[in-house]
Amino acid sequence: MPGPHATTPDVASPAEAASGVGGRRGAWASARWWLRQLTGEGKYDAYLAHHRAHHPGEEPMTEREFWRDEYAKQDANPGSRCC
Repeated sequence: MPGPHATTPDVASPAEAASGVGGRRGAWASARWWLRQLTGEGKYDAYLAHHRAHHPGEEPMTEREFWRDEYAKQDANPGSRCC
């Protein structure tokens, strides 16, 4: 059983799905990847990948801590977002 910080292995990037591997599964994985990126759900997965690559041996933030930190950054520096 994967740990709480494991990424979903069947989430393919659009390039992987476009390669034709998996047919409908590839199309579904591509749509799922796109939706996760659109909603921001993929940000935590990207954070974990970065953390594993650049900070081995250090414990990453939990998903809850990550989102609290992310929203605090957005509130401190709203930039050009609409809401």
